[in-house]
Amino acid sequence: MRFSPGMRVVTAVVATVCAAWLGAGAAQAADWQPAKPIEVIVGTPPGGPLDETARLIQTLLEKRNVGVPVAVVNKPGGGHAIAMTYLNQRGDGHAISMALTNLLTNRIIGSHPLSYGDVTPLARMSSEYIGMSVRADSPVKDGKALIAQLRANPESLTFAITNRASGNHVAAAAVLKAAGVDLKRVKFVSFKGAAETTLSVLGGHVDVAMATPTSAWKHVQASKLRMVAISAPARVGGEVASVPTWKELGVNAVSANWRAVVGPKTMTPPQVTYWDQALGAMVKTPEWREAARKHQWSDDYLNAAGTLKFFQDEYKLLDALLTELGDAKKP
Repeated sequence: MRFSPGMRVVTAVVATVCAAWLGAGAAQAADWQPAKPIEVIVGTPPGGPLDETARLIQTLLEKRNVGVPVAVVNKPGGGHAIAMTYLNQRGDGHAISMALTNLLTNRIIGSHPLSYGDVTPLARMSSEYIGMSVRADSPVKDGKALIAQLRANPESLTFAITNRASGNHVAAAAVLKAAGVDLKRVKFVSFKGAAETTLSVLGGHVDVAMATPTSAWKHVQASKLRMVAISAPARVGGEVASVPTWKELGVNAVSANWRAVVGPKTMTPPQVTYWDQALGAMVKTPEWREAARKHQWSDDYLNAAGTLKFFQDEYKLLDALLTELGDAKKP
């Protein structure tokens, strides 16, 4: 929505927000409203950035008085396939799920047949660029040294990722491919959630963490991790502004970890309308904007129709990338 001066626009915005959250207005009165507890499903364990986003959605739904209890339900495993299967078992507008890149890549790599066509796209809420971090005492001092070492010996460092073909895996592969590293020899270690990937590096079990600033920066501040570069097109603001981009280091790679919300495949049009309006209003609230500022989320919200188009386009791009990397399952 584009805002312009004048009370007419202010009035329209207020009316839209009220209709979305409170069900006010003649048109909204006949539409679907939640009648039983809502579940916000997360395909990762508690503690990671996706779980944190889900809990912010829970808090804002409760604050806006949706009239029913709201709970976050964690269903980790299977590259989010367990969460999506559970979502479809719920089967109506009282369950929504967070979604990441795995929703598109699981089918491409043959790990699970479920994809974006098996759910109902509702919103792309935000994106977050991905940092590459090592332990503070690592002999790898910066991004250039890391790339130089991997060019010479791709097997010399291990990478912690949140599942094969996840956003973190794709980001690492994009960086290393652009840097001329032999991807087939790089060692990737999969974990169920972002918090586990970071802890594995802190514990010295894996060498490099692929993690968003949300999950890694507190460890950087505590001098336990060193973020050597970030996959953004330009330096990220705030505290992360000290971290160089890969493009600055001569590696032409940009990759974002987007976060979307989807509903079950059987969600009805009135239910889609309700969530389309509610989530669209949510990203305009002061609480959401403050969280976006705090966590350096990119403001790239898309509504239900825009999210479907994004999924379609992104699927084609990821299919081509994973095929080139040798990870796509051939028929």
